[in-house]
Amino acid sequence: MKEVWVQFSEEANLEYTELQKQVIQEQQEGKENSFNAQLLKAIEREKNNLKINPQIGTHIPRKYIPPPATERYGTDRLWKIDLVGYWRLIYTITGDEVKIITFVLEFMDHKKYDKIFGYRKK
Repeated sequence: MKEVWVQFSEEANLEYTELQKQVIQEQQEGKENSFNAQLLKAIEREKNNLKINPQIGTHIPRKYIPPPATERYGTDRLWKIDLVGYWRLIYTITGDEVKIITFVLEFMDHKKYDKIFGYRKK
């Protein structure tokens, strides 16, 4: 059985760190169950789930990934996980003979997800 690592892209790591700071600040202000706290908890839960099963998310078929998204992420092998409040976590899986790396590329709200993947409101 291969070891599974979960890593964040540089952009995702910056957003993740900022989210952690916001949650700490909100907790100090007495806001224990804010949306940011729920989002952080959901991301933490999914990080742990990815360590158990890297393919737990929904695979996004290549035909649904527009060229700008492929350029943005540097791959057309993408998975998504639905988070709280219609947010999405986008990741890819790489690996070698020894380990599997689940690389979290970005987490975003539904509006940004729709824009990147070319979905339009009906």
